[in-house]
Amino acid sequence: MPGVSGYYAMALAFATNLVQLMSTNPLGESIPNPSKYDPGILYPIPRWSARSLLDIDKKLRMYGFDHWRAYELSWLNQKGKPIVAMGEFYFDVDSENIVESKSLKLYLNSLNLERFSDSSELTGVIANDLSALSKSKVRIRIHGTESNELATNQIKEGRLLDSLDVEISAESPEQALLQKSDEVVFDESVRTELFRSNCPVTGAPDWASVVIRYTGNKISEPELLHYLCSFRHHQGYHEECAERIYRDIMLRCEPEELFVAMNYLRRGGIEINVYRCSDPIPVDVANPRLIRQ
Repeated sequence: MPGVSGYYAMALAFATNLVQLMSTNPLGESIPNPSKYDPGILYPIPRWSARSLLDIDKKLRMYGFDHWRAYELSWLNQKGKPIVAMGEFYFDVDSENIVESKSLKLYLNSLNLERFSDSSELTGVIANDLSALSKSKVRIRIHGTESNELATNQIKEGRLLDSLDVEISAESPEQALLQKSDEVVFDESVRTELFRSNCPVTGAPDWASVVIRYTGNKISEPELLHYLCSFRHHQGYHEECAERIYRDIMLRCEPEELFVAMNYLRRGGIEINVYRCSDPIPVDVANPRLIRQ
């Protein structure tokens, strides 16, 4: 484990990397809507920039994926008639890069005036572009507006923690808040709707539903809720927040199995759902679209 000076050095390096990355990040700039197809507008964010600070790759093995839904997807058929649909994009946890969300929105807008023979041709184009950016295979699904695939549903998993009477004093994520008991539980599942973090570029709030399922020593639920609420001032991308939670629970509470799901609310026509697990998981474990999404 690095000492205090080591952590300061890691934090400084991360901040320097973040500043360099954000210097050309379209999220913080006013950019005109593209008038033609432009895959070059997609902006990659390396996963290592956050994971190096969290020291995840050296300490933990994670599986999972990021599940994006896009609700403002439109293009033209061969006769120039607009087609409107919804899209789902699946990024593997081991992909080299994530895509910056505003750049994805602009990229999808660049398809609005392009002609495609059918949705399969469009799917191929998007899959190729996102796979090239992330440096991994990206799975794409397109749904028509009459499809019920993305119908709103209530989450069925987990005991809701939000009615617990707890005092929230921490203003940043603190691993030490997490506590475990001697009681052993199997497939214990809890959730909260109170989670908030903030965009590291704009400072805008990001809201999420969080589900945590685990096997091992029981985690104190008041302290767990306190910990999750401590992200309220934290600035971090969705994926970084999920991986920080996964790391802190694994290192502090040492469960035999752990699954973390974070279903963020939509912004700019796009919502991001992050899943991290101690074992390989299929994309079928993705939660349905939730009531707040």
